[in-house]
Amino acid sequence: MDLPCLEWQDLAVKKWKSLSSAQKQAFTSSSEPSDIFSFCFSILNREDAEFLIRLSQRRPIHKDPTAARSYRQQGNACFKERRYTQAALLYSQGLCQADPGSEERALCYANRSATLLHLKHYQECLKDITRALSCGYPKNLHPKLLGRRAECLSRLEGGSGEAGTPCPSDTPGGLTHKETTESQGLREKQSLVLLPSASPAVALQFDPSRGRHLVAVSGIAAGEAVLEEEAFACVLIPGTGAKVRLEKPNQEAGTEDWHCHRCLSKVVAPVPCQGCCYARYCGEGCQEQAWEGYHKAECPLGGELLALGVLAQLALRVALVAGLEEVLGAREQMNGRATGLRAAVVGSAGRLSCSGGIPEEAGELKGMDPLGNVGEGSQGAGASKENGDSLQEKGLLEIDKTLQSNDAPVETGAPARADPQQGGLDPGRGVAAPLVLPGCDSAGRYLGSSYHSVHHLLPHSQRHSPALRFLCGVTIATLCQRLQEEGPLPDTWGGAKSFSQSEDKGAADESSALSREQQNSSQSDEDRGENSGSVGQSEKEERREPSPELSMLGTAVLRHMLQLRCNAQAVTAVRDSGQSRSTVESSAQVRIATAIFPTLSLLNHSCSPNTSATFRANIVTVRASQPIGAGQELLHCYGPHRSRMPVCERQRLLEEQYFFLCQCAACYEEQGSGGKGQPAKLDGVRCTRCGSPVQSVQGSQEQYCCSLGSCGLSLSRLELSRKLLGIQEEIQKAVELIERDRPDRAVKGLRACEGRVKGFLSQMHPVQGEIADSLARAYAVMGQWEQAAAQLSHSVEVVRSQYGDDSVELGHQLFKLAQLHFNGRSVPQALSVIPEAQRILTLHCGPGFELVQELQEMELCLRGVLQSQRTA
Repeated sequence: MDLPCLEWQDLAVKKWKSLSSAQKQAFTSSSEPSDIFSFCFSILNREDAEFLIRLSQRRPIHKDPTAARSYRQQGNACFKERRYTQAALLYSQGLCQADPGSEERALCYANRSATLLHLKHYQECLKDITRALSCGYPKNLHPKLLGRRAECLSRLEGGSGEAGTPCPSDTPGGLTHKETTESQGLREKQSLVLLPSASPAVALQFDPSRGRHLVAVSGIAAGEAVLEEEAFACVLIPGTGAKVRLEKPNQEAGTEDWHCHRCLSKVVAPVPCQGCCYARYCGEGCQEQAWEGYHKAECPLGGELLALGVLAQLALRVALVAGLEEVLGAREQMNGRATGLRAAVVGSAGRLSCSGGIPEEAGELKGMDPLGNVGEGSQGAGASKENGDSLQEKGLLEIDKTLQSNDAPVETGAPARADPQQGGLDPGRGVAAPLVLPGCDSAGRYLGSSYHSVHHLLPHSQRHSPALRFLCGVTIATLCQRLQEEGPLPDTWGGAKSFSQSEDKGAADESSALSREQQNSSQSDEDRGENSGSVGQSEKEERREPSPELSMLGTAVLRHMLQLRCNAQAVTAVRDSGQSRSTVESSAQVRIATAIFPTLSLLNHSCSPNTSATFRANIVTVRASQPIGAGQELLHCYGPHRSRMPVCERQRLLEEQYFFLCQCAACYEEQGSGGKGQPAKLDGVRCTRCGSPVQSVQGSQEQYCCSLGSCGLSLSRLELSRKLLGIQEEIQKAVELIERDRPDRAVKGLRACEGRVKGFLSQMHPVQGEIADSLARAYAVMGQWEQAAAQLSHSVEVVRSQYGDDSVELGHQLFKLAQLHFNGRSVPQALSVIPEAQRILTLHCGPGFELVQELQEMELCLRGVLQSQRTA
């Protein structure tokens, strides 16, 4: 999903194997994006582009009038059955397939307006009526639309229906902190930098051990918003999120159908792209901004971009949004700053990189749990990293193995270390404070969510494996070749401003070094008769150098793709899990997009953070999850959290994917209490013989034994994982039965799971909570509210034990429990749960959060019921 598809990765492996030893060594010795791009562009051949085109055909993005008609007819059938949500989705699918200005498009708009009227989306209904009329809706049917318009206006005047949803970037933010005289004095005394998208209580600071980081300049209360930032760029992840099954087998609506492809806001009546059937928007405003900003270039390559993965598309989008002049300006500022740094490089680094060596941006897809953790299930709030993105599973490890067999140098960089108390990163290379912090202008003001701030985030080129660098290089080089073939580059990349002679020469000089090495090695192979694969004579004749503009674009896109492996943020949203019959919210935090937030990237990691992040479309809001005192650092969790995995597992993941060994306060504490030769006990796992806790065998992370020495039971980590995985598979089967309206069979399967874990897992083990949560869903579908509430109460206590009394995970479970009591008309029980759920969700998500608003409405209704009972 994030990386290119498997077939493209296989192509990269084959291309690597076809290179000579000299070429491989030349590639691995360089980590500059310009050199990598130049090298990879020089080894491309026509077959690479043709292969990518074939891959794109599996993901068709061209409009199909026949499909448009079919979708409209399916929508008509749903409308007759009063399934208005499904009908609206089908009409939207038809709109995406219909040609602009066609009668088919007008009919889809008109029919969708009818469903929106029934769904009480009156503002959207009016817009669709206007669109249908402007698309050539048959004149003999105009009276029907005009009557519908009059009905909408009448209901809006009466105050009924849902208000229109504005684009999130047009709505005011929630930062309310007032700067005090004390905080202003502290900021001025310590030369702290304020940030445009942050509260006045927060400032940017630098020190050699932690790099750039955010600190509180005055006390911050729990629940207070400290940062609100719009994404510089974002890309929706297709096929995830809420899914509604449509008419045909295996036909579902996913994230791309529910959200605007520019601002990520949820939409009920999307406006389609005029050129492709994939992109759609919340309105004409976002449609036009996307087209002018980047989609004009992306539209012809939609299928290729889907095949090349989210990170490649987002990297391209960042560069397209910025434009040539912004990229040149950021490079000039970076080069000027690099020459003025008061820096000393310590250790094995031979020179200071122009990125400044700032460590805080380490980490891949911050906010995502890199493992699908056993036992987390529907209760976990973290979005898991896709298992398919592991390089080891994709075969690209063969590249690194080849390097080792050829004794080629593999330089991935020493892992960074973290401050034992604060969690700040130390890159292992002492860097003194720069004269001007990266991302700031010459006056020291941070530039906020601007391209300059994005450009200054580190790509960590030296630390990425050669396999990943080669894959990214081949991917971006081929993508740029396809951009060039589809037509001229966008105006912002050559049409509006051409290179001056000096810039042309500079770009050519910068990208030529590795290409010369490639050409020299090819010539040496020719002399030895070793030509093979992509470096043969016939392909040398086809080889051409990219234009200066294309070279600059490719270098920028490649830099961003490497950056995004360390700085991309998973955007999540609360979405229904798909069970349409349940009257109880069966939602979970799901990853809907990947985005780049330059200010958010300044936050360092902690396994027990003092902030939490929530998303409103493409805007992130960071709140203090606990009181933060003046001078304390603001810390964010990149995914591995102390409530989800043990310290050794967290440190391994962070070191592998984020390039540092975490020694945050949580890791320091756990190592100090249980890391001095004492066997670590497994929480909630019991010996099947005697019921005693199970613990790791001393000196081994792969073997477990009973903590009662006389028992003698032993089992491997693999055995335990398989056992837990088998139970989770049975739970998932039960959930699927619930979604297929077979809750009785689901209950039977879940009760069998309870029997399997009895005596093996404690009542507070996460898997026990997952079973109880699924049983609650099944009983709720059957309308057995009392049994459902009893099961969910057990799940609530499991979540409380695992995540804590103030965790957002607990807030979501309490919300579901309040719903069960509400639907079961258990008024006192519901009123006892609502305040705690409301407090926790407000703490993490703010008072405007949709679930908080729903809790308030529930409470108001229940108190009205009590009042009426008293007066009756």
